[in-house]
Amino acid sequence: MTGLHEISEAQWIPSSKREMAIVGPIVRNDVFFFVFILGAAALLVLREWLAIPLAGAPAATANDAERRRVEWERRKQRRWMFAAAFTCLAVVSALAADFVYDRVKAAPPEARLVSAQGGHVAIPLAEVSDGDLHIYTVEIQGAAVRFLVIRKPNGWGTALDACQICGPVGYRQDASNVICRHCGSAIYIPSIGDAGGCNPVRLPSRVEAGELVIDLSALAQASTQVPK
Repeated sequence: MTGLHEISEAQWIPSSKREMAIVGPIVRNDVFFFVFILGAAALLVLREWLAIPLAGAPAATANDAERRRVEWERRKQRRWMFAAAFTCLAVVSALAADFVYDRVKAAPPEARLVSAQGGHVAIPLAEVSDGDLHIYTVEIQGAAVRFLVIRKPNGWGTALDACQICGPVGYRQDASNVICRHCGSAIYIPSIGDAGGCNPVRLPSRVEAGELVIDLSALAQASTQVPK
């Protein structure tokens, strides 16, 4: 599954928004692996639990001591089964809570509204020099267009807050990684601005007088590459 995701990102095989939404979270999220293992363990526990009444039933000819021994064994097995089932439930609950917390963190970051002047938008370099992901939105012909800016080791990464595979779902930052909010793919920050895979759609920019300048025509053209 991981190989399929990476090959799709490299554009060696066709991929779509729907496919990446299914494959991406599975290969990027360890919760799925643990839930699968614990689910299998819970099924085994359930099977053993159901088998106890049959396997542990005392023979009709057994004496009182033998019946008490068998009943004690059955109670002991039930206690172990209950402890195992409770442990599985507790772990699954903790993983579910962690998953919900991650989903909350994955909420789309707030975009700062910027205004265009003279056919372009200008972002002060001092505003985006901290290495964090900055999301902006600008209105072009009545439609809001989101784009991102991030400081890279070799310059500035400017791109739409969207990609050609997953569409306009956007990105978020998780520590030193930029993450696709649709498929969970981790984007190598120095590659932002390069074409391919789940990378955000490239957006040309230039530095002028301490500002990062992006033409509206470039924003409009890049927007045509995003699937709806």
